[in-house]
Amino acid sequence: MKQVLLVLLLSASIALTAQSVIPLYPEGIPCANELLEAERTRENIGRLITSVHEPLMEHYPPVPQIATGGAVMVIPGGGYAVAAWGHEGSDIAQRLAVEGLHVFVLKYRLPKNESVGCRSHAALDDARRGVQTIRMMADSLGLDRRRVAVLGFSAGGHLAASAAVHYLEADSTAFPAAAAYSSRPDLSIPVYPVLIMEDSKAAHQGSINNLLGPQPWDAELLDYYDLPGRVHAAMPPTFLVHAGDDKAVPVENSLRYYAALKEVGVPADLHVYAKGGHGFGSAVQTDLPVREWMETLLDWMKGYGFVR
Repeated sequence: MKQVLLVLLLSASIALTAQSVIPLYPEGIPCANELLEAERTRENIGRLITSVHEPLMEHYPPVPQIATGGAVMVIPGGGYAVAAWGHEGSDIAQRLAVEGLHVFVLKYRLPKNESVGCRSHAALDDARRGVQTIRMMADSLGLDRRRVAVLGFSAGGHLAASAAVHYLEADSTAFPAAAAYSSRPDLSIPVYPVLIMEDSKAAHQGSINNLLGPQPWDAELLDYYDLPGRVHAAMPPTFLVHAGDDKAVPVENSLRYYAALKEVGVPADLHVYAKGGHGFGSAVQTDLPVREWMETLLDWMKGYGFVR
């Protein structure tokens, strides 16, 4: 049995080197910018995306023998200014694909770099289109369009939660073809997420400034993206992870969001670890209890048929 498992894991590691790129807007990018694609490498984080012209997804397929039919779209964080592609993107994708999941890492437009008229909605547009595209491609990829989760970190957690709150209904009459599918994720997984948007110490002011521009913020947009106040009963089951000693994005973000979800009857799990700080990613680099969060997540996903 161990030999079979080793063969499967080796096959998975080989398969993960051959991920494919999936454009989000083959019909043309709305609110297209003139930016050049740019990135750099940072110690302990790896690849860091600093400028995005073409939104896309990188697909990490599982080995066919262990595929469960479930899919996860992963959204790296970075304060809506950069995207921690290695630490919170490809590393996470490789771990989840070994569990039999199709994983798609979202390369979304970074609001800080966008024009005033596009800044507040370009990233959310990309996230919603990502879910729709996964569902549109479900038959060709051999996955179940009824099992699509969205997992995001930090500001990427805000984007993942925004996709769960402000989803698009399926519209078979709309163009392009992806619009025929709902953008509502079947599971929502915000990890040390930015969720509160207000002028207080609980909020991550940098993320607000990058998403909405400098103060004074547009009151309607601020309310739209202050997610604890926008939850509703039709949202998907949610799994929240945070560290109590997070000094960048206070744990109150997850606490307030969890309370709001419970108030409207959305199934929600909240896992708060005493220590872990901010930006721990998969947490494999630490011996703290937060190291177990991904195993706990996988156990939770089993209950929804995503993993075996």
